[in-house]
Amino acid sequence: MSVVSEPTTLDLRGVICPLNWVRARLALEPLEPGDAIRLRLDPGEALENVPRSAREEGHRADVAGDLVTIVKGR
Repeated sequence: MSVVSEPTTLDLRGVICPLNWVRARLALEPLEPGDAIRLRLDPGEALENVPRSAREEGHRADVAGDLVTIVKGR
């Protein structure tokens, strides 16, 4: 029986673009496809750019308020 754990949540509020995406990418690297991370981001540029960048790299990104969940793709 496998144990399903909650995704890691990174609080990237206050981190400027593009460093918030850089940190998110570094957190995604060791994950397996289908694994997820959650990011808390500032409204505005970060909430627009980080999910878009994730999708452009083949990941799934869902936004709920200031919380972005990225599921690793390929």
